[in-house]
Amino acid sequence: MAAPLRRLRADNPGPFTFDGTVSYILGHSDRVILDPGPNVDDHVRALVRGVAGAARVRIVLTHGHPDHAGGVDALVRALEEAGSAPSDIVGAGHPDARPLSADEAVVFDAGRLVAVPTPGHTRDHLAWWWPERGGLFTGDHVLGHGDTTWVAEYPGCVADYLASLERVRRLEPLVVHPGHGPDLDDPPEAFDRFEAHRRQRIEQVRACRRREPGIAGDALYRRVYGDRVPAGLEGAARRSLAAVAEYVDTVPE
Repeated sequence: MAAPLRRLRADNPGPFTFDGTVSYILGHSDRVILDPGPNVDDHVRALVRGVAGAARVRIVLTHGHPDHAGGVDALVRALEEAGSAPSDIVGAGHPDARPLSADEAVVFDAGRLVAVPTPGHTRDHLAWWWPERGGLFTGDHVLGHGDTTWVAEYPGCVADYLASLERVRRLEPLVVHPGHGPDLDDPPEAFDRFEAHRRQRIEQVRACRRREPGIAGDALYRRVYGDRVPAGLEGAARRSLAAVAEYVDTVPE
């Protein structure tokens, strides 16, 4: 019997997707596609081949960003044409997705995928916990590369992100399966690393405010980043810093 987990990487490299979005196929004859990824023809076809012959197919989403959910509609059409129409779309970020509450599960023939709310990257972001294997699918909450992810979409996102890190830490997973990059075999180290980066940025802003009360905008950006931001990422860095500043303004030391 084939292993109940396959990873397929889309050919959509970029500054925010690294070497591409990772989709996962779980199960034996009752299969789950977790994060179909972008609307890239080769990737959609690979997913269809990956579930060929399955008795049932379902789609599970971590969030609605196009590099994770942009291929849903194309995948549904391709599966229908192949005679494997998905019986359900579950999660966040697509109009046809059925939302799940915390601790609700998708049950399949290799265990359960338990919904774990992890707001921060997006307000409705979900991680998926596979307790039978000790695996945690983190989407964009924790990545396989580096020490940071995009946290700047809504007021309160930094506080949410830090709380979400604590929530997944309490699960004590054996392995993290991220939406970008390789699997992480030392989840506690990864969670600590991503938290340390965010808290370091928070402390940088607090230190700037102690030296120059009220500093914000361009002046704060120059103090924190200087000229170290790669070309093309300045806008993202500014929004990320603004989210950290909002946290500093609303959460006491």
